[in-house]
Amino acid sequence: MILFYDVWRDLPMVFTQPIIYKSIISLKEIQDVVSFQEDIWDKDVVTPLPQLVAATHNGGNIVGAFKEGELIGFSYGFSGFKNGKKYLISHMTGVHNKYRNYGIGLQLKLKQREWAVDYGYQKIVWTFDPLEAKNAYFNLNKLGAYSQTYFPSYYGEMSDKLNKGLPSDRFLVEWDICSNRVTNALTGVLKKDTLVNHYKSLLSYSDSRNIPYPDERESIKNEDGYLIPVPANFQILKQEDFEAARAWRYKLRDAVNDAFSKGFVVTGMLKKNLANIHFYVIENKSMEPLYD
Repeated sequence: MILFYDVWRDLPMVFTQPIIYKSIISLKEIQDVVSFQEDIWDKDVVTPLPQLVAATHNGGNIVGAFKEGELIGFSYGFSGFKNGKKYLISHMTGVHNKYRNYGIGLQLKLKQREWAVDYGYQKIVWTFDPLEAKNAYFNLNKLGAYSQTYFPSYYGEMSDKLNKGLPSDRFLVEWDICSNRVTNALTGVLKKDTLVNHYKSLLSYSDSRNIPYPDERESIKNEDGYLIPVPANFQILKQEDFEAARAWRYKLRDAVNDAFSKGFVVTGMLKKNLANIHFYVIENKSMEPLYD
């Protein structure tokens, strides 16, 4: 679960002391992670101390970002096993509000990747809300992850400020950390936006008073790919028109699940500057050839 990354872009920032990234293993520092979660999120979503301690002793890891000894961000993952394969589940990543938009989230994920490779993992997975376009761009475009699994109401009804009032739908993100795709993403040579601009939109939408509304879904045909619109800032949309936000939840769910059932994979996010809509890129392809 990636809870509201805010790393849409990397901005220059001058620190009097360098930010230190390291694995967190001491009981004191793990307790600091618990307190940090309570500070930046609601207490309902905090991972407790006993679970964090147990995970770090059994194939899991917590990476912390420290500025002058103060914890300002962390990424926590624990070990998973399915269909004969092990992987790391990156359950939570967060950065203090004061230090968002400066690439700290990206560095945390890279340090987590380094640790995972050293410990024999080839895949890291996590979930995020499909309607959070900023998170999608970070996960798909910057990191080179992809998704081919959609979970309706994954956590059931949630009462925290980011999720209250709507089903907690989630994409399962797969990050093949030793793949060509990830290497290309991290070096900035993934497919350029101009190459997917010709894809047709799978879901139409209308705009009323600068509020986007989802409309009709197109039938999926034998195309290389499609674009699926999504609100550029879902949290603001919820504040301005909650019914529009609800409509997007169900329309996006139906469109994506239909695409997944026909072999499509979510591979990117196409940003539109100064627009209230961005677009998921879905492509009819297997991800298997992307392994090194």
